[in-house]
Amino acid sequence: MGNFDTVIAILTLLGSLTLFLFGMKLMSESLQLFSGNRLRSVFSSIASNKVKAIAAGFLVTGLIQSSSAVTVMLVSFVNAGLLSLSQALGLMMGANIGTTVTAWLITLFGFKFEFTTILLPVLGLSLPLLFLPGARNRAAGEFLLGFAILFLGLQFLKNSVPGIDESSPIISFITTISNYGTGKYLIYASAGLLITLLIQSSSATIALTFVICSQGYISYEAAAAMILGENLGTTITANLAAIVANRSAKRLALGHTLFNFVGLIWAFVFFDFFVQLTSDAASFITGNSPIPGEAHDPLGLSIFHTGFNLINTLLLFGFIPYFKKLLEKIIPLHSNEKKSYRLRYFKSRFLAMNEIDILQAREEILNFSKLVTAMFNLIPEYLMEKADDKYEKLRKRIYKFEEQSDEIDREITHFLTRISENNLSEANSRRITAMFKITDDIESIADQCFQMERVIQKKNEAKAWFSQEMRDELFSLFSLVNEALATMTENLSQEYRPGILAKAAEIEIKINELRDKLLQKNKQRIESGKNDYKHAEFYVELIKHCESLADHIINVNQAIASNTK
Repeated sequence: MGNFDTVIAILTLLGSLTLFLFGMKLMSESLQLFSGNRLRSVFSSIASNKVKAIAAGFLVTGLIQSSSAVTVMLVSFVNAGLLSLSQALGLMMGANIGTTVTAWLITLFGFKFEFTTILLPVLGLSLPLLFLPGARNRAAGEFLLGFAILFLGLQFLKNSVPGIDESSPIISFITTISNYGTGKYLIYASAGLLITLLIQSSSATIALTFVICSQGYISYEAAAAMILGENLGTTITANLAAIVANRSAKRLALGHTLFNFVGLIWAFVFFDFFVQLTSDAASFITGNSPIPGEAHDPLGLSIFHTGFNLINTLLLFGFIPYFKKLLEKIIPLHSNEKKSYRLRYFKSRFLAMNEIDILQAREEILNFSKLVTAMFNLIPEYLMEKADDKYEKLRKRIYKFEEQSDEIDREITHFLTRISENNLSEANSRRITAMFKITDDIESIADQCFQMERVIQKKNEAKAWFSQEMRDELFSLFSLVNEALATMTENLSQEYRPGILAKAAEIEIKINELRDKLLQKNKQRIESGKNDYKHAEFYVELIKHCESLADHIINVNQAIASNTK
């Protein structure tokens, strides 16, 4: 029966932790739905200013309640080229400070009073919001629901920890560790590191540390040491994400680990002083405020956690340029390393990151647009080239672009499919639908370019030729198509919105008018005997491919414009 009771106690503890994690997941995802546009604007407006980057990292992490999620976002951003390594390092430092918000929520709401007394009223507030129309109302309701579940899990966590007596095995274990002197704190830090590696959520492990400390399982000093280990353990998530990323993203993940490791070293050098200072601060606050005395340890640990991350950031943020150089030496770029067009999806175990994933997908679609534009720009040169060696090089480049476009199309489509499996807001569902359509049409543009290459190849094999007039006419059409591609790329680089069709539609009309004019002139030349029908056939094919290409361009612009909020 004793073994059965132990199993039930362990499962109860795990169940409580599961509730806590599920509540955090609901809070995070609902806040993203509620504040998604703000999150995107914060990230997309980051400049090289380090203070601004740190503030933004703190703000976003405080909003979504997970430094692990933010660092994974940053890895994705660096991998996609949205942020430089220096910018991402500043954001990562701010994220470390932002993760302390969760500890303060737990301290202020989880230990001051029995949360169960207001649990049902909070759930009652969430109910009407869940059923009201509008995505923001639902997101607000889900936030309240997640908030209630998180603290219900914390309450169960406190109650599931059994009482301690002198014969308890845990007391014997703690007594044994205490004999190691100063080294015992390294063991506690290692325990915090190991637990965080397993759970992959520093917020959950810190909540667990707060509980076992408040219940008397471990001392205040041991809990502080565990928090230092947990701070280092939270970096594992970004490193897992970086495994499949490029070397720049790997540098950021390693930088996150080194940043927290340096903090761990200086914190242990001044450990006794820092622990005493934060404990005294908590004693002063609890003795001079309505906060009950039993909240002393969680309050002190929150001060310790926040103070550590603040001081570590203040000490190291001035060294970001040197930090960057160190990371570049540790993980150098290979001289023959090419830019990867592959889009990597890393799904957090507990958190969906829809807003950031969509922003990354949008950036990759923009890169795709630039690639097909570069591919099209080879066609006029390919048409005119007469030297065999240069002609063959151009042909190989066009074939390479075609292979890349097929690969990118597959990667983006797979990425969007993975995002669409998440719980999306109505606005994000529309964005994903638009992105599927846009990606398909951009790939079709590449196909049309490839078909034009095949026409030119057949024309040369047939030894057909175009008159100067025909070449001039084709180049006029190529110029208009290139203008349409530039407009499409410009529209893709901005927030998807209605009202961007005017210029694109105007160019489309010009292309159609020029197409009709050129086909009519070609017909007249054939009828008058100025043109050989065989030569004119290739000319007409190129015009029709340009027209089809332009149709896909206007489709992309229409998909952007249809993505209304």
